[in-house]
Amino acid sequence: MSEINENLGKQERSQRFQIAEPENLSKRSKWLRDYFYKGRGRKWNNQFTPFTTGTDWDINWHEGDWYINPEVYFYIQALGKKDMGVFASSYRSMASPVKLPENFWELSIPERRIFFLKEVMLNYIPQEIISENDLIAGGRFNTQLSKCFNKKEAKKYWKWNIKNREANFKYHYSGFGNIGAAPGHIIPDYETVIKKGFKYIYEKAIKRYELLSKNDKRGPKGQELRAIITATEIPRKFAKKYADECKKLKEKASSPQRVEELEKMAQNLERVPWEPAETFWQAVQSLWITHMLLMAEESYPGAGLSFGRMDQYLWPYYKKDVIEEKFISKEFAKDILGSFWFHCNTAYDAMIILGRQGITSGYGQLLTLSGCGPNGEDLTNELTYTILEVIDEWYPSLEPKPNVKLHRNSPDKLLDTVINMISRAQGAPFLINFDERSMAGLIAEGIPKEEVWNYACVGCLENTMQGNDRSGTVNCNPNLVKTMELILWNGKNMPGNDKAIKKGEQLGPKSGNPENFQTWKEFWNAWRKQMEFVIKYTVDIYDKDEDIVAKLMPTPLLSSIVRGCIEKGLDIRQGGPELRFVTVNGVGFATLVDSLLAIKKFVYDEKKYTIAQIKDAIMNNFEGLEYEKMSVFLKNKAPKFGNDSDEADELARNIMKTWADECWKFKTPNNYQYRPGMLSWNYWAGEDAGLTIATPDGRKKGTFLSNAICPTSGADLKGPTAVTNSVGRAIGGITEGGELINYLPNGTSQTITFNPSILRDPEHREKFKSYLRGYIENGGTCLQINMLDTEMLKDAQIHPDNYKNLLVRVTGYNAYFTGIGKELQDEIITRECHKM
Repeated sequence: MSEINENLGKQERSQRFQIAEPENLSKRSKWLRDYFYKGRGRKWNNQFTPFTTGTDWDINWHEGDWYINPEVYFYIQALGKKDMGVFASSYRSMASPVKLPENFWELSIPERRIFFLKEVMLNYIPQEIISENDLIAGGRFNTQLSKCFNKKEAKKYWKWNIKNREANFKYHYSGFGNIGAAPGHIIPDYETVIKKGFKYIYEKAIKRYELLSKNDKRGPKGQELRAIITATEIPRKFAKKYADECKKLKEKASSPQRVEELEKMAQNLERVPWEPAETFWQAVQSLWITHMLLMAEESYPGAGLSFGRMDQYLWPYYKKDVIEEKFISKEFAKDILGSFWFHCNTAYDAMIILGRQGITSGYGQLLTLSGCGPNGEDLTNELTYTILEVIDEWYPSLEPKPNVKLHRNSPDKLLDTVINMISRAQGAPFLINFDERSMAGLIAEGIPKEEVWNYACVGCLENTMQGNDRSGTVNCNPNLVKTMELILWNGKNMPGNDKAIKKGEQLGPKSGNPENFQTWKEFWNAWRKQMEFVIKYTVDIYDKDEDIVAKLMPTPLLSSIVRGCIEKGLDIRQGGPELRFVTVNGVGFATLVDSLLAIKKFVYDEKKYTIAQIKDAIMNNFEGLEYEKMSVFLKNKAPKFGNDSDEADELARNIMKTWADECWKFKTPNNYQYRPGMLSWNYWAGEDAGLTIATPDGRKKGTFLSNAICPTSGADLKGPTAVTNSVGRAIGGITEGGELINYLPNGTSQTITFNPSILRDPEHREKFKSYLRGYIENGGTCLQINMLDTEMLKDAQIHPDNYKNLLVRVTGYNAYFTGIGKELQDEIITRECHKM
C-alpha cells in the first residue's frame, strides 16, 4: 500500500511541477537527441582519445590549459608537487603511438604539431557517419594530442611548468583567485571559410610565404607559414575521407531516400570546406568540419570556441535554398541544423565515463543571433527565427549556446518570440545581450565605431570581434574581495590564514595600519593601493603562463583562420591576431562593494564600530553571540548594491572604474593588452568562497561570494528595475548627453530569477517586454534569466529522479539542477525571486 501511495505522490508532484521537455521535434531530430542522451548506453561515443610520439618524455595533456578550473588542481598535484599529475600521466599511458616520418624531429615545433594533427585525424581516428538520421558528417574530435616536444624542449617545458604551477597554486590557495592561458574562447573566421573556402586561405598563405626573404623562410616566420600551408589542406583531405565513407554507406542504406541523402552528403564533402559553399547544407557542413578540427587541434573540446553571428553569414544560403528557390524545405533545413546541434553536444562525450555528471558544465560553443547593423538597423531575418525554433524544440539542451542580441530597434516579433521561449523554459534557453552597452565597451578598447556593430559573443557571454580577435576572455579571474583582507592586515593575510604562504609573509604593499586611519579617504586610498597590487600580481603570474604556450604550443590550423596571423607570419599564441587582448574578470564585486559600504557607514560616518572591532569579528568568523549580532546588523542595516541607491551605486562605480583602469596599464610580453570584464563562472560559489575570510558585510568564511555583476544573494530587495539601474550605473552609467558608458568591454554577467507567474497572461508579458527594453537603456551588457518556482527546486532536491532534465542558469552557463552540488542548489534557491 505504501508503494502505491508513493507512486501516486510522484504522479501528483509531476503534475504540479512540469519541467521543460523537447517538443515538436522531427522524427530525425528526435532520434539524434534521444541517442545523445543515452550517454554511456550508446555504442558510439566521442570520449577523449590520446595519441603520443612514443618518446619517454612525451606530454599530451598540458595542465596550464586547466588552471582556470581549480577543481582540477587536486589531480594535477596528487602524485607530488613536482610530478606530472594524474591526468597527464594517465593520458600518456593510455596514448596510442603515431608513426612518424624519418625527418620528424628535424622539423620546427609548428610543423611537427601540424603533421601530428594531420596524421591523427586522417589515419588514426575513424571517419564515421553516426546514424541514418545524421545529415552532417564529422564524428570524433575529442583528442589529447602529443605536444611533439623533443627531449630538450620537454626539459625546458617541465622546468617552466613546475615553476608556474607553484606560482599559480600559491596565488589560488592564498585566496587571490585563479589564472590560466586557456585555449578556445574565440570566434575563428568561419565566414571566410564558408564563403571563400580553405583553398583561398591556402593560396593566401603561399603568397605570403613567397614574399619572405631567405632568412625569414629559414626562421620562425617561415616555419609558421609552412605549418599553416599544411594546415589549410587538412580540411580538404579530411572531408574527402568522409565523402568516401558516405559512398560506402550507400550500399547499406535502408531506403532510396537515404541513398539520395548520402549521395548529396558526399557531394557536399567533396566541395567544402575547400571550395566556397553553394548551398545551405554545404555551408553548415563546412562550418562543422572546420569547427571540429579546431577542437581536435587544441585538445580542448568546445570551451569557448564559438560560431559568431551564424544567422547572418548563413542567411544568404538559407534565403536562396529555402525561401527563393525552395530547393529544400524549412523542415529539412531544421533537420540539417538538428544534426549540427547533435554534433555540438557530443563535446560532452569527453567526460562520458563520468555519466550524467560529465555533462553538467558548459563548454560554451556559443552562437550569436540578431543584433543591429552599422546604422543601428535591425538584422533579424527568417533564419534567426528558424534557429530559435530549433533551440526551442531541442530544449533542454546544452549546446550550442545561443545568445540573442537586443537593441533599441529590435522588433516586437523578436521580443515576443524570446519571451515565449523563456516562459516555457526553467533555466534560460539563451543569453540576452544588449548591443548599445556592449558596443560602448568595445569602442572604449579601440574598436572603430564603423566596425563595432559586428561584434559577437564567445564562451558564456564575452564580447569580441569576429575572425580577428583573441581576447583571452576567461584567463584571469582575480578575487576582488581579497583586497579587504590585505587592507585590514596591512598587506598580509589575516593571522592564521597562512596555509599557502610563509607565516606573516608580506604579500601586498604596506598601506598602513587601518586602525590608525581617521577618515574614509585614508581608508579608500589604502584600499586602492591593495587593488593596484592585486591586478599587478595577477598580470605577473599570467605573463609566465602565456609564455609557455606561446613558445612551445603553436596552433597553425586555428592561426590560418584568424586574420593577422598569415599576414604577420605569427601564430595566434605569439601575437598574430589583428586584435589582441587578455581579459581580467573581477570576482566577488558586490561582496566587495557591500563590505566597503559597511565600513564607510558604520566606521567613519556613524562611528558605530571601530576597525579593530571589525577585524576581531572577522577573525572570529562572526561566531559567538556578540559577533553574530554584528553580522546580522551588517547584513540588514548597511547599504547594499542592487537597490537603486545613489550612495551605493556611486561607490560601486568608483570601485569598478578603479580596478578596470588598472587593467589597462599592462600588456603581455607577446603584446596582448589586458582589459577588464566581469564573468565569474562558478568561482564565487567554488573554492574562491572557501578561501575568502569573513567580510565586513557580515558574510562568514566559506559563504558564497556575489556572482559577477549581480547583487549579493538576497540583498536586492527593491525589484528587478532597481537591480538593472544599479548594474548600469556600476559599469559606467550614462553621460549628460545620453551616451552609454561601459568600463568592461568583455561584458558583464547578470543572472536574475523571476517567478513564472510574471508571464501568466498577455498583460504581464507586455510588462516583461517593457522591462527588457528598459534594460537596453539602463542595464548591463548581458542578462541571464531563470524562470523558476523555488518550491519546484526544493522538491527536486528531495525527488531528483523526477527532475533529471531540469536545467537552471548557474551563471554564464546552464546545468542540470540535480547534477550540481547541494550547496550550489541551495544558492540558486535562495536567490531573490522577482515579480513584476
